[in-house]
Amino acid sequence: MFKQLAFILKKKNLFPSIRAKIQKHVNLLEIRTANWAAKDPFAEDPPEFNYESKYPYKLGIIKEFWHNHKYYIGACRDLKVSYKLLDITEPDWREAILTSECDAFLVYPSPHISVWKQMYDERLKILVDYDGIIIFPSLEALWIWESKRRMHYWLEANNILHPKTWIFYSRKEALSFAKSVSLPIVYKSDLGSGGTGVIIFRVRSKLRRHINCCFRKGFTTYRRGPNDKEWGFIIFQEYIDNAREWRMIRVGESYFGYEKLKIGDFHSGSHKWKYSKPPSYLLSLTKKITDHGGFLSMDIDIFVTPDGKYLINELQPFFGMGNPYEMCVVDDNPGRMVVNQKDGSWIFEKGNFCQNNLCNLRVETLLNILNSQKIMG
Repeated sequence: MFKQLAFILKKKNLFPSIRAKIQKHVNLLEIRTANWAAKDPFAEDPPEFNYESKYPYKLGIIKEFWHNHKYYIGACRDLKVSYKLLDITEPDWREAILTSECDAFLVYPSPHISVWKQMYDERLKILVDYDGIIIFPSLEALWIWESKRRMHYWLEANNILHPKTWIFYSRKEALSFAKSVSLPIVYKSDLGSGGTGVIIFRVRSKLRRHINCCFRKGFTTYRRGPNDKEWGFIIFQEYIDNAREWRMIRVGESYFGYEKLKIGDFHSGSHKWKYSKPPSYLLSLTKKITDHGGFLSMDIDIFVTPDGKYLINELQPFFGMGNPYEMCVVDDNPGRMVVNQKDGSWIFEKGNFCQNNLCNLRVETLLNILNSQKIMG
C-alpha cells in the first residue's frame, strides 16, 4: 500500500488537494524523506572535500533530514571551500562535531515536523552556549525560525511593530475571546510555512469548533502528517484587510526584495510575485531590524497597510525561492541592493547573487566572520 501511495505522490499531474489529503491522513514521512534524498546530487559523494584555495578554513555542514544541506555543499564547491558533512542526529553527534577540526558550521535545520525542530534547537544550543562553536545562521535566528510563538515574543520584546497577536493556553479563555473578538480573525499554527497552518475565520461557530479541536484532538497540516499535532494552545493574529506584503531579505551585506502577490486570502503560498526594485524605506527597515538582532541571514515579510503602516508579519532565516535569478530586478536585470558607505543610500548592483538558494552568499558571509575574528584575535 505504501509503495502505491509513494508512486501516486510522485505524479506531477496529481491535484494538490488530493496530494495534501493523502499526506495529512497517512504517515508517509519515511517515503517523503527518501524521495528528497533521491533528489540530492551529492548524496553518494564522500562526506569530506579538501581544496587548495585562498580560504584557510574547513567548514562543517550539518546534515538536514530532507537534504537541504545540498545547497551548502554546492556553495562550498563553487567557492572552493573545504568542508565536512556531519550528522547531528547520531548518538555520538557531539563528539563527532567537536573532533571534526572544522572552524565553523553551516546549519539548515529541518523544521518540517516538531520533533526535528526541537532536536536541532536543543543540540545547537549545547554546541554554541556550552562548547563555544560558531554556527551560521546565528542560534537566535534559528530559535525563532518556524515558531510563530517565539517570533511574536521576540518582536514584542524588541518593540517592533507587528500584527496584534493573542496566544492562549486555556481553552476557556480562548472561547471567551472568541465570543467578542471582531471577525475575521486569523489562526496560525506554531509550525508551518507557505500558508499551511493559516486559517481565516469569518464565522464564530467555526472559530469555536477550531478552538475545541486545538485543545482536544490537536491540529496538524498536510505537510507535517497525522502524527505531528499541536494541542493545548492556540495562536490568533489580527486580520489586516487590503494589505500589501513584501518579502525583504538580507544575507551578509546583500539585500533583496520582491512583492508577494495575493491570491484569494493569502500572500504566502500564492506562488505569485512581482519583481522590481524594492522601496528604500523597506530596505532601511530591513537593515535596522537585522542590525538590531544581529541577523546576517534573514527574510522579513512586511505588511504595508492601506493607512501606511509597516508591520512585520514573519522572520525566517531560510525560505523557498520561486525564481532564483530575480530576487531583485531593475530594468529587467537581476541583482542586489547594497548600502552606499558614504551617505547611506541604496545602490543596485547587477548580477546573479542567488546561487544555491543564496547559500553562496551565506558561505561567503561566514568566511568574512571568520576573517574578522582572525584579524581581531
